[in-house]
Amino acid sequence: MKTVWLRKEGAEELLLFFNGWGMDYRIAAHLLHESLTTDFSPDFLVCYDYRTLEPEPSFIKELRRYDSITLIAWSFGVWVAQHIELPAIECAIAINGTLHPVDAEQGIPPEVFQATLSTYSEENRDRFNRRMCGSREALALFSTISPERKTSDQLEELERLQEYQSIEEYRTGIASWHYNHAIIGGKDLVFPAKQQFAAWKGIPQTIIADMPHFPFLHFINLQEVLACCRK
Repeated sequence: MKTVWLRKEGAEELLLFFNGWGMDYRIAAHLLHESLTTDFSPDFLVCYDYRTLEPEPSFIKELRRYDSITLIAWSFGVWVAQHIELPAIECAIAINGTLHPVDAEQGIPPEVFQATLSTYSEENRDRFNRRMCGSREALALFSTISPERKTSDQLEELERLQEYQSIEEYRTGIASWHYNHAIIGGKDLVFPAKQQFAAWKGIPQTIIADMPHFPFLHFINLQEVLACCRK
C-alpha cells in the first residue's frame, strides 16, 4: 500500500482517505483543492495501490499522534481499510463499496469481476472508465484527475486483490471500528446498488439515485462527504 500526505500541518484531526482500485493520489488532491476554498482544517492522508496491504513502517506511528481520525473509503478501498491496522476511528464513511467486494449478494458479481480481470487491457481500461463514470460530464472530470499509473500495474493490483479474497485471514477484517455511514449510487455499474443495500443493512445510508460508481462529480469537496456522517 502506498500513502501520500497531501496536507500535514500538525492538526489535531486527520482525514484518512482510502482510494479505489487502480487509483493514485490525484483524485484526493483534487478533493483537497476544492475543500481548501472553504473551511477545511484536518491533515489529509491518502492510501492507494493495494498490491500489498503492508503500509510503510512509520504509518501507524504517525496516525497515533492524532486526537481524532475520520475515514473515507471508496470502492475497493472500503474493504482494504478494514484489513489495515489503524488506531481508533471516530467516524468512517463507505462510498460505493462493501466489505464483501467480490460477492454475488453483497458486492461485485464474481463473473463480472473475473471478466474485468481476464480482459483488462489499455482498450478495456478506457471502457471500464466510461462504465465507472456513467456520463460524459463525469468522464470529463475523471480524465483530468485520472491516475498516472500503467495498465500493467493496475492489472497486477486487481490480481492481488483477487488473491486476498481467497486467503482465510482476509475473509474477516481486523478492525475494531465499523463504518458509520454508507453512500450508495443508484447508477453504480461496478458495485450495483442492490448489492450495496444488502451489504449495509442496519447502517445509515445516503442514496443518490443518479450517481454512478465514480462519485466525485456529485461530491465536489470533502466537506460534502463528511456532512453525510453528521446527519
